[in-house]
Amino acid sequence: MKIFDLISMTFRNLFRRKMRTLLTIIGVIVGTCSIVIMVSMGLGMTQAMEAQIASIGDLTQITVYSYGSKPDTPALDDNMVKQIQQMEGVSAATPFWNPNMNMNILAGKKDRYSINGWNIVGVYPEALEKMGFKTTEGTLLEKSSGKRYNVLFGSKAAYGFEDTKRSWRNNRVNPFPQEDGTIPDPFVNPMTEKLQLFIPSSEYDDKKQPKYPELRYDINVCGILESNDQNGYDQNADRIFMNIEDLQAIYKEYKKVNKIKDNKSQGGGGIAIMGGGGFSMSSSSSQGNGYDQIIVKVDDIENVSTVNDAIKEFGFETYCLDSIREPMQKQMQQMQIFLGGIGAVSLMVAAIGITNTMIMSIYERTREIGVMKVLGCTLGNIRCVFLMEAGLIGFWGGIFGVIISFGASQLMNYLVNNSNGEENFLSMFMPFGGNGMGSQLSVIPIWLAASAILFATLIGLISGFYPANRAVKISALEAIKHE
Repeated sequence: MKIFDLISMTFRNLFRRKMRTLLTIIGVIVGTCSIVIMVSMGLGMTQAMEAQIASIGDLTQITVYSYGSKPDTPALDDNMVKQIQQMEGVSAATPFWNPNMNMNILAGKKDRYSINGWNIVGVYPEALEKMGFKTTEGTLLEKSSGKRYNVLFGSKAAYGFEDTKRSWRNNRVNPFPQEDGTIPDPFVNPMTEKLQLFIPSSEYDDKKQPKYPELRYDINVCGILESNDQNGYDQNADRIFMNIEDLQAIYKEYKKVNKIKDNKSQGGGGIAIMGGGGFSMSSSSSQGNGYDQIIVKVDDIENVSTVNDAIKEFGFETYCLDSIREPMQKQMQQMQIFLGGIGAVSLMVAAIGITNTMIMSIYERTREIGVMKVLGCTLGNIRCVFLMEAGLIGFWGGIFGVIISFGASQLMNYLVNNSNGEENFLSMFMPFGGNGMGSQLSVIPIWLAASAILFATLIGLISGFYPANRAVKISALEAIKHE
């Protein structure tokens, strides 16, 4: 028989018993919907979990600590940072270094406006873009040229300027909306004003006069960072970034003029840093042993664990959100398997329905099978007809099941995100809540839809295999005699 004849016969046979065929397809639809919805809920919960962790910090960021390491652990210095940068999967690595000295940034006539420099951080300029930093004005940090040092202001760092002519009660501009909804400008526009870095003497005499020379450096603001609000707070907003080489040169001169001797146990204070969307602590310098901390940016979340283990082999302590994500991800995977298993049971029931339908069809068409054999149809043709019928039932059940699943998924997501803060039976499936947060309880990617259709079709073919073999084994003579 020609393939066209086989297809034509298949459709005629299916439409001969429309109601039975429809009910069998409905069984496959229910099974397909069950497995797709259950798996999509697992995927949705996983995405919600990862989004919640990502809101805490950057999932691809690793903080490396030198303290707490073994005595034979190498120094966490620039050479070690270079080694880490060369690891497979690492896109950037930089210290976040704050020196142990008092600093101020001054502006205005007679230094009227001042920012305390506790938040000035030394970094590798080339690492910032790879770590996810972006600007709203100007450019990212560039290497300094000439006698002016380049700096990069956080999105709200300029609001740190205090007016020394005013009372402490109103000597700063708050970066909050006013009654008309507008946010006031700070006292100083760092992109246009002339700024200086001022470092006072480390000691003063009885008359409050500096014992050592005070240092001043002209600085140029390259740009203003884009705000990266996470949970309503951006920890980089108040930071001022500087090339670590420039900051180290300034610190070296500061120690020289203030006659400060190197102390191998001395270190700068640590400050909180948010690098490209991730939380970390700043790196403070430990004079003889390199940096206390560095920040490593990994190119892909799947490589974080590998890079983290490789860094630990040097003897350093590390911290990354992947250590939180991994056990939660395993829990979500177990949940997906459980939910998928529940859906698979429904599809197995549908498979039994297909088998039953095909066996009934054989009893009703026994004489027809005998005629086909007498007319010269091969056993392969007869088997093919029954397999195609079963496969089509599975295929159409899969198609309509996926379409209905998409509709059910949209409805579930709508109910979760539009419950006006009230708990409903769907909210309990969200690992971190979802009401009004834009979270999706159900996520159906293309691969899941395609896999469901393919799986339903395979279930149909497998279900039809036994009836097809049974049809092939029927004796032609007995089949013709069958009433």
